[in-house]
Amino acid sequence: MRSDVRAMLEELKSIGLDYVEIGYHFKPDKLEEIISCLGPLGLKVSSVHNFCPCPDDSPTGRHLSNFYRMSAVDESERQSAVMWTKRSVDTAVRVGAKFVVIHAGTVEMGEIPYNVLSRMFEEGKAATGEFAETRRQYLQLRKEKAAPHVAAAQKSLGEVLPYARSKNILIGLETRFYPNEIPNFEEVGYFLQLFFSKGLVYWHDTGHAQAQSALGIIPHEAYFKHYKNYLAGMHIHDCKGVEDHLAPFTADIDFERLLAQLPEGVCRVVEAHPPATFEQVQAAVRRLRSG
Repeated sequence: MRSDVRAMLEELKSIGLDYVEIGYHFKPDKLEEIISCLGPLGLKVSSVHNFCPCPDDSPTGRHLSNFYRMSAVDESERQSAVMWTKRSVDTAVRVGAKFVVIHAGTVEMGEIPYNVLSRMFEEGKAATGEFAETRRQYLQLRKEKAAPHVAAAQKSLGEVLPYARSKNILIGLETRFYPNEIPNFEEVGYFLQLFFSKGLVYWHDTGHAQAQSALGIIPHEAYFKHYKNYLAGMHIHDCKGVEDHLAPFTADIDFERLLAQLPEGVCRVVEAHPPATFEQVQAAVRRLRSG
């Protein structure tokens, strides 16, 4: 009987994919199973998403991709984030991937939680003065609290990048979804100026950028205008309002316009989640290949 992992990979192959990104959901045993299936199925790996394998040394109650934060002011947690990121680099080497995609961290701020903004948006208040003021307060609070977390993320990158470079792996700095996450728009440029020559590249996430655009924080295409020359890869999914990870070409993003701006050779990873259907993803892959 086929394992769930093999069935998943066979389904991806049937969509017409030759490359996959190995994500952050897999414990070591499942990762080994994936690796054992790649060759027989004729699949290659484009990229690995940090953390891979997912940490199994202690519970944190967080999303697996942020299990440990590279931006943590707690030095023990920051060091754990660095250690597990290096393990993801090792995974990339094993599977022949070129990139490890990272979430660089979070500015911890609980006074104005994101769900206040998103609830107001869903209630149709995005054009109101109340929404604008709430957004202003949220972003101001982030600005006030960012410095120690950005410094910690910078320190972590300074430790990860030499290790990755020694293994010929590039680190992809991903656009984030939540406005308090690192990097925001300006921090993308800050980190790239510091570390591009050391193996840090920009990884654009279409749904994340679109959600921030919908909230009035930064226009989606500003990322392309400012960081296109650093762009090495993309997570491609659609977004309706602030609901992301929809199948490409099914919601708000003008992919024809967006993809026309892509430099040659950019790694493109479809990152659609349910409720995206098999048929929607298959159609998206066909359109992306024809473009």
